[in-house]
Amino acid sequence: MASPSSLRRAVGWSYTGAMLWAAGNSLTSGMLVNYLALDLGATGLEVGWLYAAPALFGLLRLATPALSRGLGGSKRTCLATSLGAYLLSALLPAAVVRRPTFGLGLSPAWLLVAMVCLHQLLEQFGTVALFTWLGELIPPRLRGPYFARRNLLQLAVTIVALPAGGYLTDHFGGRDPATVVRAYAVVIGGGAALLLVSLAPLMRMPARVRGIRRGNSTAGDDPPSSTAPLWRDLVEPWTRRDARRLLIYGLWFSFFNGLTAVAKNVYPKNVLKLSLVDVQWMQTTMRVGQMGVGLWAGAEGTRSGFRRVLLVCQVLVGAGPLFYLMASPERPYVAYGAWLCWSAYAGINLALPILSMQFASAGRHGPNLAAYYAWTSLANMLGNVGGGYLFDRLAGWTFALGPWSGDRYQAAFLLAAATRTAGVVWIARLDASRSSGRE
Repeated sequence: MASPSSLRRAVGWSYTGAMLWAAGNSLTSGMLVNYLALDLGATGLEVGWLYAAPALFGLLRLATPALSRGLGGSKRTCLATSLGAYLLSALLPAAVVRRPTFGLGLSPAWLLVAMVCLHQLLEQFGTVALFTWLGELIPPRLRGPYFARRNLLQLAVTIVALPAGGYLTDHFGGRDPATVVRAYAVVIGGGAALLLVSLAPLMRMPARVRGIRRGNSTAGDDPPSSTAPLWRDLVEPWTRRDARRLLIYGLWFSFFNGLTAVAKNVYPKNVLKLSLVDVQWMQTTMRVGQMGVGLWAGAEGTRSGFRRVLLVCQVLVGAGPLFYLMASPERPYVAYGAWLCWSAYAGINLALPILSMQFASAGRHGPNLAAYYAWTSLANMLGNVGGGYLFDRLAGWTFALGPWSGDRYQAAFLLAAATRTAGVVWIARLDASRSSGRE
């Protein structure tokens, strides 16, 4: 049984694990994997599935509460599933270099999709279990400052790791396609090693901390046991007004993010002709901005409520695609403006899990969070597949609006700006009095 003083030690270990994870994740995901897929000859639909397949399999994370009961708690579930995910990341370099087909005739791009899918499936189990575990450890009044500081530390590490990964890949890859793929493999292998090391600090954390008061209850008291079937977990957020409204917002945002994602992810390499390190520097600019946004969001959310944080950040995120709309091969660096706007994702990523916990029934943080991510993953998957299909179908298509004309890319960016901004309609319907970090 952990003593109350172990809360400080647990927080310290969690910060260490989060920073190691951020370094490893920067080298095994995002634009680096996206550029790898394009260098392997991926079509728009394959790029869509690269992002959609993990979301599809992520629906199984609804089983996280049941899995936690079977494995003996959130801590064991987090460690076991994360270990499996990171071992798959360690196998990815060999897979992209040797390109086995397993007798199925898989293209290199589809093999990459399959590997990323399995990795994400296990990591999503681990993510839900981790946030449930942290929800059991961290008192409600401390969650805003804790998650803000945790996000800030991750961002600080990512700012270094992102351009480093892009530089190493571009520098050692050269122009020979085989050498480029091997360079990706080396960088991804290093990232996988960091992911595995990130589990060591988590192993030092207690499963529970007892003796910290949380309103009328004590932190670390066993939450009410739940043996509800998966279908009941799936409808959990629909049964409470604010949880339902938050979910509707998440469905809207996730679907349209997915629908326009392929255009956003292909445009820098195939149209703007930006190198991987160019895009990684853009992402680094976003991460620097996220450090400031994260600090503001934690303080503002605790003081005025996380609904306000979500509203402000949603407007900024919605403005981002307009800069892609203005960018061109002659002016590629206008796209920097988009990444600056997307710094506001730090506020959204901080607010969503906290609001989900605030709006959940007592003792139902895990099922509510798992259901939220499952539903929004489904919406994102449908958007990505639909967007990838439309992207390929609309090749060569153009349109005109008065003196201004555009193609499938410009249409996607206009749609992205409009639908992301419209998300504020759903956020405004949340109960502001229940969105504070205080309980």
